[in-house]
Amino acid sequence: MGYGGLKVLFIGNSQFACYELPRMFQIVSDSAPADSPRIEIGQALIMGATLKRHWEASAGSEPPHSLIATGHWDYVVLQENCCATEPEFIQYAELFDELIRKHGSKTILFAAASATQYYAPAFKYPDSFESLNAMQVVFGKKKGIPVAAAGYAWMKYLGPNPTEAQILDLYHADKGHPGSKGTYIYACLLYACIIGRNPAGLTSEFKDIQGGIVIKQEEAAKMQRVAWEQYLED
Repeated sequence: MGYGGLKVLFIGNSQFACYELPRMFQIVSDSAPADSPRIEIGQALIMGATLKRHWEASAGSEPPHSLIATGHWDYVVLQENCCATEPEFIQYAELFDELIRKHGSKTILFAAASATQYYAPAFKYPDSFESLNAMQVVFGKKKGIPVAAAGYAWMKYLGPNPTEAQILDLYHADKGHPGSKGTYIYACLLYACIIGRNPAGLTSEFKDIQGGIVIKQEEAAKMQRVAWEQYLED
């Protein structure tokens, strides 16, 4: 497993699943120099789920509670649905964090980009990005929990006045989920947050995801840079 190893559990929904973020993060990490930790991943993904729904999950052989209790994870990454209210998020993020700490793991909050207004009219750029990320950053600072503010990282990448085409370039065709480029920003930010190293120069080729993904070197370099900048801010 190279220089040590880390076990990371992902608890989230289709934001993680659409372009296999856990697997992409693992591949990015595996492309780092040999002295960087290698990653073992686990996942509990329920499409459309909030943290509340995950907490209440009881069906299936490995609900989140069981995975957290028995998996001996180094980190558990929690991703909230963009439809959740702030009070609901706080309630269930606190419950999960207590459980995660109880079993010797560390929590990371993953604040995703939101869907677009073309997917659901309530989601306006940049307001929906800012509200989803701000509530998690504030909560994380209060509780001492690291936050991967991926929505903010997207905003850094897009710049102050992005065109509609530039925004949609980060999305899947449904305009509600991250596409390959948006997911790559996610993966680079998680690498920075979990490994604590700059993702510059790491791979942007993923032969086994969605039939094969290659992000051009110039674009990948900018995505790596904004991910590192966002990590340093957070």
